[in-house]
Amino acid sequence: MFTTSNKLVRKGMALAAALGMSALGLVAIGAPGASAAPAIDSDKDFTISVEPQVGETGVTADGKSGKFEESKKLPSGTFKLEKGDYDVTTTTGYNAATTATVATFKAKNPAEEWTKDLETDGKTSFIVKPGLYRLTQTKAPSGFKAAIPSLILIPMTDPETGNWMNTVTVYPKNGSAGKITKKDITAKDQVVKPGAEMTFEIDSPIPTLTQTGDKFKTYKVTDTPSGPLKVDKANSQIKKVVIVDGADETALEATDYTVIESPYGIQLTSAGLAKLDGKQGKILRVTLTGKVAPKDDAVWTQEANNWSIKNKATYNYESEKGEGGGSETGDKDQPNIPMAKLKVNNKDNQTGINDKGAVFDIYACDSEATGDPSTKGDPVLTGLTAGQVSDEPLAAREGGLCVVQTKAPTGYEKGSSVVKVAFDKDTVKTAADANKAVEVDYQNTLKSSDILSKLPLTGGAGIALFLIVAAGLLGGAYYYARRNRVRA
Repeated sequence: MFTTSNKLVRKGMALAAALGMSALGLVAIGAPGASAAPAIDSDKDFTISVEPQVGETGVTADGKSGKFEESKKLPSGTFKLEKGDYDVTTTTGYNAATTATVATFKAKNPAEEWTKDLETDGKTSFIVKPGLYRLTQTKAPSGFKAAIPSLILIPMTDPETGNWMNTVTVYPKNGSAGKITKKDITAKDQVVKPGAEMTFEIDSPIPTLTQTGDKFKTYKVTDTPSGPLKVDKANSQIKKVVIVDGADETALEATDYTVIESPYGIQLTSAGLAKLDGKQGKILRVTLTGKVAPKDDAVWTQEANNWSIKNKATYNYESEKGEGGGSETGDKDQPNIPMAKLKVNNKDNQTGINDKGAVFDIYACDSEATGDPSTKGDPVLTGLTAGQVSDEPLAAREGGLCVVQTKAPTGYEKGSSVVKVAFDKDTVKTAADANKAVEVDYQNTLKSSDILSKLPLTGGAGIALFLIVAAGLLGGAYYYARRNRVRA
């Protein structure tokens, strides 16, 4: 049986704990701190169970377990717990703890803090002594906002039993940070090869901040290339930065962002951040360039399956009230363009005639052409000898490549046709994965001897007849010239 005095003490402790929860934003009561020192054992161990959930909102937190939803489990995440400089075993310290906020929280000095990753079950926990703690999510999975920092008062009273809870369970909320995408917008008629410049477009979301009156504190967009692509200060430019609102675009000025070098990208200045505040839920678009490694770069000595042009994009943000997060492009939301070399095999029907010395130039195919394939622009490879693999790889393009013969094989007439090579991503990747070149046949079936045999007056009686006719023509010319001279 509890005495009346004991009951009052327990009610006081419950109220103080509830007030602490209110300061943490975990419960909604609005009275200021406690007035009596609770009987708290400073050496007792308590457990803080961190069980984050996907979503902007959830059930009202009361420190009790049993509200975790498996379907809303976060795939990964890292949390940091910091102990505050509050002695909750004293009246003064307890009152200070119950009125603290995330912004006014005073961490212990020297620091007492712990960092843990989520386990496979989507949860983690900390064993702590009595005190006030600040919980911060230091890493959220791509595509999610980090949970808003919160304060946890230990111990806390179970509102149903009036006793201290040995385990206090919290459910940080991870809202969506949106999806960042990146695409290659290099001119479609350009064949990409070593040394070529490419252009990319990154669309990153401008998240809607959860807390009323919150503003952006930082926002940056970066690009991380791999394979032969170079995106850095020496090889790249930021072409433009715009806020996309439906069909409308608002260009950011040069003073709205700074260019960062590693990884390459932009970080908004205070002026740029102010423009984001009024465009929450819209898109920030960054257009930038990169270059494919030059012909002599060491990357081309690697196997062909390492030649794919790939580059992911990332965006991250923080708000003034502690919200943050970002996302990174996935495999389906970023460029991945395989490259391979080319080999033209010269043939006469089924017979190989690579040893006859034919030479070819390679062009982009005119994607607008109908009927027979035709070339577009200047050649991208010149002087490619039959049967030899090209010195330079070329990037896959849906329009294909076109082969033109510039020197006939010995004993054959020069080919007049343009031969199209399938050079799409699947074809190029299949060749690159096998560390081979994409191959195409160019047919020369018309031999020079066949043409010469059809010419008249070639040898024997033909030559004699030619000389007789020629003599007649010369005699006629002499007669007319003499007659004209006499008449003159």
